[in-house]
Amino acid sequence: MMKKVLFKTIGAIAVAAALVLCFQVVLSSADQRDFTIVNATGYPIRFIGINPPGDEIWNENELDAVLPDGAGFRVEFAGIEKGCVWNIKVTWADDNTSSFFRDVNLCKINKITLKYNRSTDTASYVAE
Repeated sequence: MMKKVLFKTIGAIAVAAALVLCFQVVLSSADQRDFTIVNATGYPIRFIGINPPGDEIWNENELDAVLPDGAGFRVEFAGIEKGCVWNIKVTWADDNTSSFFRDVNLCKINKITLKYNRSTDTASYVAE
């Protein structure tokens, strides 16, 4: 009886250890630049592009659908890209104009909340 309890305990510990290891592998596979964008601009966004400085070709849209005001979206890097500092281009769904958020250090943030004042055409952000 004691052997049976001991084997069950050892088995439970082994399963728990395996689960912890799997969880650590999943966490370590996330790129440190992955982040969440929150739209607090007051306007719907139809395009979000993330480019390194110097790259002005904005042909890859991170969004699958329009991002309404107040909504968030997770951006995940594939790992091929290099560097921490990136530029973000946003195109507004209602008037098709764009704003830029430049030199965002994605290695130091988890979430970026976009702000926009259309009357002054001022784009800003709050990083967390």
